[in-house]
Amino acid sequence: MLNITDLSERQLYVESDSWQCSYGYGEPVKLGLVLEAVDLALSDVEEFSYVIDAGLIPQFDFLDEEILEEARLDGLETQEELLRYAYECYGSVPVNIDAVQPAKASCGLSGFVANSSISTVIAGTGEEMETRHFQYLGEAMSFARDFYVVYAPVIFGFIDVVLDHPLRVGGTGWDKIRQMAKK
Repeated sequence: MLNITDLSERQLYVESDSWQCSYGYGEPVKLGLVLEAVDLALSDVEEFSYVIDAGLIPQFDFLDEEILEEARLDGLETQEELLRYAYECYGSVPVNIDAVQPAKASCGLSGFVANSSISTVIAGTGEEMETRHFQYLGEAMSFARDFYVVYAPVIFGFIDVVLDHPLRVGGTGWDKIRQMAKK
């Protein structure tokens, strides 16, 4: 079963008891997925400027105590506030959520959910990828909740590949999860 939590008007957090990664020793680290609507508009006139970024972080019970203590020192108390702090201050392992179910392949099923536009963008790795763009924040968040959340479990069928991918800041997804997880 998936648990869905609003972290803010732009962020959803999704987790399942079965979402985890293992380093081959010790207890596996359970993972959650943050879906965030990001406005790429360079001006107020730009249409379809919202995209959904997706990133993996350790679930609350698996977050490093130092991260949680830092957040508490900033006056944050609820689980949602602490998860948001970890995501916003420490980052995440980026996931191309549109690659799980390519944007063009999902048109028939999702056309009624949100008015969107699909375009090809060049990722930081130089790869071309289809990305769905939304006109309004509400449409982006509705689509994230109604469509991306449904397909999110697919990511965990190849979690090793996702975590093996190098990150722009250096290291791999494994390193990022290890940095954020309980020691």
